[in-house]
Amino acid sequence: MTIEPPQHPLAKQLYLPTVGTWQESWYWLDGKSQDAIDLAVASGRPLLARGLPGTGKSDLARAAAEYLGRAFVYEVITARTEPQDLLWHFDAIARLADAQARESNANSVSPLDYVSPGPLWWALNWDSAARYLEKHSKAATQSPNPSLILQDGKIKKQSDQASTHGTVLLLDEIDKADSELPNSLLEVLANTGFRLPWEAMEVKSAGGNRPLMIITTNEDRELPPAFVRRCLVLNIVPDTDFAAWIKQRARVHFRDPERDPNDQRPALTQKILDDAATKLMEERDKNRGDGPQPGLAEYLDLLRGLEHLAPNNPQKQSEWLDRVYSFAYHKQPDIAGNNL
Repeated sequence: MTIEPPQHPLAKQLYLPTVGTWQESWYWLDGKSQDAIDLAVASGRPLLARGLPGTGKSDLARAAAEYLGRAFVYEVITARTEPQDLLWHFDAIARLADAQARESNANSVSPLDYVSPGPLWWALNWDSAARYLEKHSKAATQSPNPSLILQDGKIKKQSDQASTHGTVLLLDEIDKADSELPNSLLEVLANTGFRLPWEAMEVKSAGGNRPLMIITTNEDRELPPAFVRRCLVLNIVPDTDFAAWIKQRARVHFRDPERDPNDQRPALTQKILDDAATKLMEERDKNRGDGPQPGLAEYLDLLRGLEHLAPNNPQKQSEWLDRVYSFAYHKQPDIAGNNL
């Protein structure tokens, strides 16, 4: 009996507006990823995105927010991120400074004024986080972008999207943190909420719209099995040969000047994409199994550089490609001088 491959939806080309330190970009949301996002929303489970560094795992969350029409909240995890940081931030230094300025002690200053909502609070209940921040204005916070500017110049209010459709929360590179952090999410995920320790206030998911939580890992540290079992898993790997896969995703960022002359995206010919991909595959074959391999991120970095070095000049871009590709692709130390 022949087993037919799954029939996923058609891929979507999505524009991703600037948000925080994330620059505007484009994303090729394939049918497999759409199905994973839809199931995560329907089941209420987090979506764990696995794959090699530079394969677009982080931008998947931005694309999911555009795909679903939701607000986008994010937190980049580091080795110093504590579980509490995802729920709220407490500015003990500011509280102590205010108490000293009043020639009093810290106990005379309400701790509530120095608590600011964390990313999970914003994701669970945007309105609650905004009201708390407005009431307790002394809290130092890094709140999500209130509005995003779209490609046509229109402004999209994230608060409106959060109230109407919910949120997408990105927890980026969770493998950087201690295992206590993913384990601490289990209770919040099960209850879709948490309680503030300083007052009888519970933060719950608003309006039945559970946030879609997308979590990425570069596999630097093994995640707790109990946590992984609570997640849906999307492995971002090429579904065709690697060169074709990266060129397909690069074409979303750069228009073909021969086919799309009126498009506003930067222009690169198909030959430049092909030649850059060929050199990348040669580098991967040469250093197979020996240190980090160049991938999609390095490929896009090189293409962006070529477009800036010689805009709308394919001949000059080709010359630059031969001169600089090794700086983007060659990652191993070259003691013998083979990279000269």
